[in-house]
Amino acid sequence: MSLALSPSWICVHVPEDKYYVYQGGSHADGTFIRVYVPESASNSETKLNAILYLHGFALCMPAFYEAHLVELVKQGYIVFFPDFQRSFYPNTPPQTPTPPRPSLAHFQTWLSVATQSEIPAQNSLSVEDIYPMFSEIYERGDVGLSRGLSEFSAGELRRVAQALVVIIALLNVCSWFRREYGKNLIHLLSTTALSLVDSPMEWLANAIALTEDAWEYLCHQQRYAHWNQEILDTFVFGHSLGGLIALSFPFGLKDSPNNRFFPKQIVTADPAASTEMGIPKFAIWILKLFQSPFTADPILIRNTGKSLTQPVAILHGGSDTLVPPSQWVVSRSGQCSNYEAIASQNKAIYFSCSNLKKNPPLIAFHNQAVTSTQYYDDALFKSFGGVKDGPNTYNTDYVWPSVTKIFMDIATPENLLSYLSTPNFQVKVTPPDTSSPLLTKLTWIVGMILFLGVGYWIWKLVG
Repeated sequence: MSLALSPSWICVHVPEDKYYVYQGGSHADGTFIRVYVPESASNSETKLNAILYLHGFALCMPAFYEAHLVELVKQGYIVFFPDFQRSFYPNTPPQTPTPPRPSLAHFQTWLSVATQSEIPAQNSLSVEDIYPMFSEIYERGDVGLSRGLSEFSAGELRRVAQALVVIIALLNVCSWFRREYGKNLIHLLSTTALSLVDSPMEWLANAIALTEDAWEYLCHQQRYAHWNQEILDTFVFGHSLGGLIALSFPFGLKDSPNNRFFPKQIVTADPAASTEMGIPKFAIWILKLFQSPFTADPILIRNTGKSLTQPVAILHGGSDTLVPPSQWVVSRSGQCSNYEAIASQNKAIYFSCSNLKKNPPLIAFHNQAVTSTQYYDDALFKSFGGVKDGPNTYNTDYVWPSVTKIFMDIATPENLLSYLSTPNFQVKVTPPDTSSPLLTKLTWIVGMILFLGVGYWIWKLVG
């Protein structure tokens, strides 16, 4: 049963599994959050435990992780899923099928934004200013911009739009050879491009602010009026970019150590070590060329890890090509590794291995934590971290039990392997050897030179 609670919040009760789902805000406004609440949380005698669940770059809909979110609320956790980016994903109500991916004129949309000059570059933009530019894909919300995201200027938006024009043009060239891959990647980047006018530190602040706002909203519901008087144990889980945001939560809250969402423990799956990882490198270079705010001040675990003293477990895929294991464990230029940059004395990193002898083969890819990629077709995720149509054994035997056993204090990060049963694949404390052949590296370099050549020509054309 779905109940309207306010102009911007809805609630769905799932009686068979004994939980409620609350949803408020809008993806496009940067205010979307979904909260899963067990029925038991309405009892003042129930110990409250919360998990902040942080998504990967562009994986802003709960649908990408739905099976795990439901699994956690059924275990008794209050689960907060904030879309800390701005995106043009549909604000699909809970327990409702996600609508099909629309067919849109991405190049024309961003070219129009890149060349519009009606608003002076220094002027700040409100939702009312932005909406006419994206009216075909902008699902308006009733709550405006979250306090965790600042307004941006017309000039910043135009710079991001100019970069998107170049990126989309390059991907259209790519589509001559890999049509479905290029088309899907264009849609993914275009859908989340509006978030690139914010710095990653603002994403971190937004994840905190949205969660705090949702908590305050629920505390004003009669069912949960007792929450403010209860002690809350908070845990943070994040995947990919969300993994880096999770590892940076103590840094973001360093001036508020008594915040109720200061994490007790952190678990991540295939986390990035920098906000520039997990996105195609050519796109990062172009965004830097156009001085996108997203690339001006990246989050680096080398900077935020010094504030991370909580127990932390990193669950990596040994065959992850978007964030290779070497990004965490290999030291460069005399510096410590990214893993060593984490200050915690109670930490561990693990690597799941692929098993090509299984039918179908098991690949320990980047999207182990994801439970569905069906919003996009297989052509994209075969190259973008792995196809998922429901949870697979990496979810059920590796990521899910690791999260549960650590957060329930059954296992510690250091002894986690003793509590895992993974009969279909191995989990090791050192990454498997997945070095690429020389020919593959040379092909990648030549391809990037061609991409940059075409990109420079289009940049001169747009400029």
